[in-house]
Amino acid sequence: MQVTHQQKQRNTSVFLAIFGAIFLLPGLGLLFFKAIPNVPRLFSSPPLSGEDFESILAANIVGLLFSLIGGGAVFWGLKKPSDVAALLDSDTPWLGRKKWAAKSLHDTFALTGGLIWGFAIFWNLLAVPALLAFPDELNKGNQLIWFVLLFPLVGVYLIGMAIHKTMDWRRFGQMKVKLEPYPGAIGGDIAGTIHLSTPLPAGTPVKVSLDCVLHYRQGKNSRQSIVWQHHGLFEPLQSSRSTTVQFLFEVPADLPQSSTGGHKHHVWTLSVSAELPGVDLIRQIELPVFPTEEKASISFKRSLKTLPNDANSIATLFAINSGAEQAIIGDHRNKGFGTGLVVGLTFMAIGTGLAYFIGYLQKETFLLSFGALFSLIGLAIFSFSISGRFRHYYLRLSQPMLEFRYKSLFGGNVVTLNYNEIAAVTTESRGAMTVGNKHYQFFNLGLKLKNGKALRIGDRFSRQQAEKTAQVLAQKLDLAVEEKAARTSTQTP
Repeated sequence: MQVTHQQKQRNTSVFLAIFGAIFLLPGLGLLFFKAIPNVPRLFSSPPLSGEDFESILAANIVGLLFSLIGGGAVFWGLKKPSDVAALLDSDTPWLGRKKWAAKSLHDTFALTGGLIWGFAIFWNLLAVPALLAFPDELNKGNQLIWFVLLFPLVGVYLIGMAIHKTMDWRRFGQMKVKLEPYPGAIGGDIAGTIHLSTPLPAGTPVKVSLDCVLHYRQGKNSRQSIVWQHHGLFEPLQSSRSTTVQFLFEVPADLPQSSTGGHKHHVWTLSVSAELPGVDLIRQIELPVFPTEEKASISFKRSLKTLPNDANSIATLFAINSGAEQAIIGDHRNKGFGTGLVVGLTFMAIGTGLAYFIGYLQKETFLLSFGALFSLIGLAIFSFSISGRFRHYYLRLSQPMLEFRYKSLFGGNVVTLNYNEIAAVTTESRGAMTVGNKHYQFFNLGLKLKNGKALRIGDRFSRQQAEKTAQVLAQKLDLAVEEKAARTSTQTP
C-alpha cells in the first residue's frame, strides 16, 4: 500500500520529536545537575585543578550543545507542517509545498549560511576540551594527542567557510527565480528569469545548469545518480541596482518528475554561477518539474539572450581538415583536482604521523603497518589527481589520416589511423562525483576500431559536451556514434 504524504509528515514529526528528546533530556540533566551548579567553582579561589576545570567546562559545552540540538529537533517535530499534505497527493502536487506554491521561488542561501555558522561554532566548542587537555597529555608522553590538533584545524576551515558565505550573502543577497511556464515542464520547457539584487559587471557570462538527480538508499547508505544534465551560458540584463538573467532548457518527455521523501526520489536543481573579481557567484535552487508539456511563450523566447558555450563552439573544433593539431579538453577536467590533492596529502600526513610517532617510536607493529597503509592510500589519491590534471589529448585530422597524440606527466604515445580503420565514435559514462549539492557526471570520448579494439581520445567530459563532440567528429569521419562503448583496450595510452 502506498504511503500518503500525510502519513509521511506524521511519521517524520514523531521521529524528530523522539530523536530530539533523546538529546534534549540528557543535555538538560547535564546542565542543571552538573554544569550550572559548578559554574561558580570555575572562578573560586584557590583555582581548580586542571582536571576539575576541564570536567566542568566539558559538562557545560556538551550539555548546552545537546540541549540546543535536541530542543531544535523537538521544535521541528511538534511544529505545524508548512506543506499541505492534501495538495501533495492531488493532481497539482507543486501547490502543496510552501516553497513552490508561487511562480517566484527563493533560494535557501541564508539558511545554509546559518547552518554552516552553527556547525562551525558547534565543532569549535567540541574542540575546546581537547585543546585544554593537549599540554598535560603531551607532558605525560601521549604522542597520540598530536592528532587532536586536527579538530581545531578543521574548526578554522569551517569558520573560513562561514565567513565566505557571509561575504557572498552581503554581495549578492537572495536569489529569486520566476518560472515561465510554471511549474517546469517535462516534455516542454523549463524556463524563467533569475533576479539578483546586485549589478554584475558588464559582459559577465552567467552559466546556468539544470540537473535531475535520483536520490536513493542502497543498504544503509544514501546515494545519488544523475538522470539528466544540461547547461548553457546566458547574457544578463543589468540595471544600476540589480541583475536579471533569462534561461531556457528544452526537456525530453521521458524524464521523471520532482518527488520528495522516501527511499527513492528525484530532485531537479537549477545552478547559477559566474566568475567575478573577489567572491564568485554560486547559487542553487530546487525547482518543481512535472509532466505538463507546456512551452515558454514566444515573447519570452525572443527576449532570451544566449551566449556561445563550449558545447556550441565544438562545431568549429573540427571545422576543416587543415592538418592542424587540436586539443581535446573535457569541461570537467579540473573537477575534483583540489579535493584529491587535499585528501591525498591529509591521508599521507596522518599515516606518516601514525606510523612514526606511534608505531615506530612506541614500537607498535600494528599501528606502524596501519599508518604505512594509510600513507600509501594518500599517495595513490595524490598521484591519481596529479596525473589526471596533466593528462592531455590532441587530434590531427588530415584526410584520409587521423593522428592522435596522448601526453601525460609520465610520458605519452602517438597513434596514426586511416579513416577506414575506424568503425564508430563512442561515448562512455565513467562515473560521477558530488560536491556539496552539485553533481558531476564524467564521460569518455573514444574511437571504436574495426579490428575490435578501442582508443580513448578524451576524458572528463560532461554529457552535453561528450554528445556534441562525438556528433561533430562522427560527421567529419562519416561515422555513427555509439553511446555506451566497451572499456578501452590495452591500445589505449
